[in-house]
Amino acid sequence: KPLWHSSRAARPEVSAHDRHAAPLLVGDACTARVRRPAPQPRLRAPAMALRQKSINFEISLTKLKFCPKHVSEVPTIISHAFEREITMKQIQPVIGTDHVKEWVLREDSDIPEFYNAPNMMQEWIAEKLIRVKIPDGIIPKNFQPKKVKILATGKQLAKFFGEDNCSTRQVECSLKIFDCNHFYLKQTLPGSGASPHWTIYEGRWQATERGVRLEYLLRYSWQLNSKPPMDFSVEAVKKDLQTTLAWDGETEKQLNGNLPAVVGTDELFWAELVREGSAGEARIRWNEDCPEPPSWKRREKPAKDDSAAPASDEGSKGSAEPSIHQRRPTGGKPSESPQASTAASASGAERAAAPPGKPPPAKSAKSRAAPTTPPEPDVESPVPLYIGFAIFVALAISFAYSSLTEEVA
Repeated sequence: KPLWHSSRAARPEVSAHDRHAAPLLVGDACTARVRRPAPQPRLRAPAMALRQKSINFEISLTKLKFCPKHVSEVPTIISHAFEREITMKQIQPVIGTDHVKEWVLREDSDIPEFYNAPNMMQEWIAEKLIRVKIPDGIIPKNFQPKKVKILATGKQLAKFFGEDNCSTRQVECSLKIFDCNHFYLKQTLPGSGASPHWTIYEGRWQATERGVRLEYLLRYSWQLNSKPPMDFSVEAVKKDLQTTLAWDGETEKQLNGNLPAVVGTDELFWAELVREGSAGEARIRWNEDCPEPPSWKRREKPAKDDSAAPASDEGSKGSAEPSIHQRRPTGGKPSESPQASTAASASGAERAAAPPGKPPPAKSAKSRAAPTTPPEPDVESPVPLYIGFAIFVALAISFAYSSLTEEVA
């Protein structure tokens, strides 16, 4: 028999405490209720955030086409990028790598050994760079790429935006200028994976007679994805990398010029950046010479007739004067007013004063309306039709006569 059909006497006696502690006994396999632990909510990986304890600074010898001769040049490059004095002791150790193997650069003789070593990766992706640790206190503590600036600490003065083609890709450019003479240039490659790829340049700007000169100091790239955080680092740029943007016209609302290219083989590409209006300012007007159009809500009052104006004025004056001694009419039509009765009496007096034998003046010929004549119907003359028909008949007769003479001959 199955175990649950066994008699109660054959089943072991279990106290209430033991039954509560261990409900799954052999005899109670079907009657006991199994309590399973509640499912824990699945923790979703947070968005890509910078969680590195330290940020590295990289000098790409392949991109810059540059190789230092002395190890002491490395802190000089970093000092130029961050505009601060950085010593060799703060950035040690100096490491050279090709993303596979690493070399510790302690002396000047270690640089040629690292630079001339064969690459461990394919040629089209091979790269050699020098990597050091950025000292504490240079990068802001709350630094997040695309949200916090490294060099700019002042108030934003203007923002420019534009979309242009770099090589075969479309690039969105955003330029911000601050009152501390620093700028922030962000280039976005839309459609590069799950999230766009950003390349950010920071440096100093200087106003010129015709526009703005940009001096680039550092760059870094950033992209959000669901993978673990990538190895974020700040990259050095060429020491003499500068570009000039010129104003388009006299309004100072558009900058045109070259910017560093982030894709393709060219170093620069042409960009046109339009200034964006800030809060509280009027929208940009592209045609300053064109006047403002009249609003359709604003309706002009119709002009008054000059002939009717004096009469209305006199009537208003007469109506404005109160007739204290006038009495209400006892007879006649109730709709007649005192003013109408006085006007009628005045006209009767004038007729009585006029001489009886003098007829009223006759109307002049000019005042008489000329009789309107109906317009003549626009009918074409049939003479051209008759002439054409006569020519056709003559041609037909000549053709018939010539054919008849040929037959007789």
